Amino acid sequence: MDKVVNGFLERNLSDFKNDFIIELKKADKDYYRIKSHGGKIYITANNYVSAFHGIYCYLKKFCNVQLSWCGNQQIHIDSLVMFDGEFSKTIEQKYRVYMNYCTLDYSMCWWDFERWEKEIDFMAMNGINMPLAVVGTEAVWYETLLEFGFTKKEALNSVSGPAFWAWQLMTNIEGYLPPENEKYVYERLELGRKILNRYIEFGMFPIQQGFSGHVPVLLKKKYPKAKILMQRGWCRYPRTAQLDPLDNLFFTFGTVYLNKMNALFGNHHFIACDPFHEGTPPKLSKEYLNQVGQAINRLYESFDKNSTWVMQAWTMREHIVKAVPKERLLILDLNSEKTPQNNNCWGYPVVAGMLHDFGGKNAMQGKLEKHSKNSYMKLKQNGANVVGSGMFMEGIEQNPVVYDLQFEMLTAETSINLDKWLDNYILRRYGKYDETLRKAWDILLKTCYRSDGYEENEVGSALVSRPQLIPKKAGPCCINKLHYEPKEFEKAVELFLSVSDDFKNSDGYQYDLCDLTRQAMSNRFYDEQFRFAAVYKKKDIKTAEKIAKNQLELLLDIDELLSHRSELCFSRWINDAHNLATDENEKRYFDMHARTLLTSWGDINGNTSQLYDYAWREWSGLIKEYYYKRWQMFYEKALHCLKNKKPLFIINGNGGVGRYYYKVYPFGKELNKFELGWLKEYKEYPKPSTTDVIPKAKEYAEKWEFINE
Repeated sequence: MDKVVNGFLERNLSDFKNDFIIELKKADKDYYRIKSHGGKIYITANNYVSAFHGIYCYLKKFCNVQLSWCGNQQIHIDSLVMFDGEFSKTIEQKYRVYMNYCTLDYSMCWWDFERWEKEIDFMAMNGINMPLAVVGTEAVWYETLLEFGFTKKEALNSVSGPAFWAWQLMTNIEGYLPPENEKYVYERLELGRKILNRYIEFGMFPIQQGFSGHVPVLLKKKYPKAKILMQRGWCRYPRTAQLDPLDNLFFTFGTVYLNKMNALFGNHHFIACDPFHEGTPPKLSKEYLNQVGQAINRLYESFDKNSTWVMQAWTMREHIVKAVPKERLLILDLNSEKTPQNNNCWGYPVVAGMLHDFGGKNAMQGKLEKHSKNSYMKLKQNGANVVGSGMFMEGIEQNPVVYDLQFEMLTAETSINLDKWLDNYILRRYGKYDETLRKAWDILLKTCYRSDGYEENEVGSALVSRPQLIPKKAGPCCINKLHYEPKEFEKAVELFLSVSDDFKNSDGYQYDLCDLTRQAMSNRFYDEQFRFAAVYKKKDIKTAEKIAKNQLELLLDIDELLSHRSELCFSRWINDAHNLATDENEKRYFDMHARTLLTSWGDINGNTSQLYDYAWREWSGLIKEYYYKRWQMFYEKALHCLKNKKPLFIINGNGGVGRYYYKVYPFGKELNKFELGWLKEYKEYPKPSTTDVIPKAKEYAEKWEFINE
C-alpha cells in the first residue's frame, strides 16, 4: 500500500486500514468517487487530500462519524457500511485555506509533532489544501540577522518567544520575551520542517512567510543611511521599525531572507506578506503605495518567477494591490466582508473566509444561520474572482458546532439547510438522534447561537473580567452584556440533563453538557454581579455579604465542573508547554509564556498593556487560581469599604485604552501585584483526565436552580 495512505489509515482507522482501496487519477478539479463492495471501500481521487476528504465524507454520511477537538477526538466505528451506487463530489473551490497567524499562538504554540500530525490529518479530512506554514521561521530571521552584522545575542533578542511570535510575523512587535539561546530557535526549526514536510507529502500548498520590511530597531543603527522608519507602538508595546520598500536595502535584505528560507525549508511558491499591517505607511499617496507594491512584487519575482504573493484583505491598500499583476497575487478575505466593500478586490483572486472567535475565548457563541450561507458562492455570484474558501479563526478548540458546520462550507456547492444539518449533527455528535436534544438545540439557536443582536467576536465574560462593581468588558473587545435571556438558555441545560441516562457513553454529549452547564453558571455570575452592585449602592451589608459568598462559591463550582473535561483544564495547556520543553530552564520559560498570553497578554513586567484578558479562558484551574482570587480580593475590599463607610474607588474604564488606568489607584495596584506574582508562579500540574461529568452537572444544575422541579 502507498506509504502516505498507509500512514493516514494507520493513524485514524487502524482496524480498517486494509479495507480502503485508494486510486489516484489526475483531473482539472479536485474530486473523489467512492464505491463499496465486498466489505471494502474503493476511492478514486485526484490527490491525497481529495481521497482523505472523501474517506471522512463517507464516514460522516454512512457511519455517522463526527470528529472534533472538543469531545469525539478519535474515530470509533464498529464496521464499514456498504452502499449502492457511487458517492462522489467535485470541489468547486480550488484553494481551501486554514489558519490565522493568531491561531498558531492562541491554540497551537505548545503542540509537538504528534499533535500537529493529528491536525494535519484533520485538515485533509476536511478538504483543506492550503495551510499557513510559518512554524520555525524564527530560524530564518535569526540566521538572516547574523548575515547583517548582528551578534548571536542581538539576533536572539530580536526574536519574540513562543506565545508571541505570531504578532512579530504580523509586524506588531519585536523581540518580546525572547529566548535565551539559539537551541530554542533550532528546536522550532526542526518542528516546522516536520510540519511542512507533511504538508508537502499530502500535496498541499503551504503558505510561507515573506518579507514586508518589518525589521529590528537595531538595524537602524547598523545601517544608518537606510530609510528605516519608526512605527507607532502597537497596543502600547514598544515602537517597531519598518524598512522602506523603496530603499535599496529592502531588496538586499529581502533576498537574503528569502534565500535563507529556501535553504532551511525549501520554497513552495506561496509567500505571505502584509505591508504596513495594522501600521501606517510613511506616505499615503497613490504613487508611493503603487511603488511599494511594485518593489515587493519585484523581490518575490526575482526570488521565484512562479511565486504568488498571498495578502490578507484585513488591512490591504488598493494602490499596493493594483501594482501587482493579477496572476501573482492571492487575497485572503478573512471574514468575506472586504471583497464587496472594495469593488470585488478589483478582479484579483480572492479566498472567501470565516473569522470566528478573537483570542480563542470559550464562550458559547457563533452565528450558525449566517455560517450556513455559502460565502464563496455568494461572492462569486456577485462578480468577485473568488477562487477558494478559508477558515481564519484566531483560536480553535471551542464551539465545536460552529466548526463542524464551517468545515463543511469549505467544499460546499450551495448554502446548507441548517435545520436538516442540525438533525444530522445531533445524530453524529451524540451517536443517535433524539427529539429532546433537538428541542435543546432549537433553544441554543435562539440564544447563544443566534445570528443577530451581537458581534460574533465580541462576546465577553464577567467572571474573567478584572473585578468592578459592574464589569462591562473582559478583554478590549469583549462586551459582557448577554445577548439572550439566560433563563431561556437554562432550559437547554435542563433538556440535556433529562436524557443523560441515554447518552452517558457519548463523548460528544458529555463535553456539550459540561460546556452548556459552564455557560449557564457563567451567565448566573454575570446576573448576580448586577444584584451585588444594586444592594451595594443601597448599603445593604447583609445581602451584599451573602451574594459575595455565593459568587465565590459559584466560581469554585464552575472550576470543579470543568475539571471533568481535560479540554477545559488549564493544566492541559501548561503540561503541553512543559512537555514541549527540552530542559528545566526552557520549561520555566514556556510556563511563563503560557500563563502570560491567556491573562496579562505580555505584561510580564507590569508595564501598561491594552490587551490584558484578551485571550481569557473559562478553564478549570485558571478560574480557581486566577479569576477566583481576583474576585475574592474585590469582595473583601468592597465589603470592607461598605462596613467602614469608605468609598470604593475603582475606575470603571473599559475601553481598549481606558482599561489600563486600574494601576493608578491602590486596589488596582494590589490586583496588579497579584497578577504579576501569578505569572511567575511556576509549578508542576497533574495530568488532567476526562471523567463522567453528568453527576456534577446534575448537582450544580439543581444547586443553582437551572432545573425546574
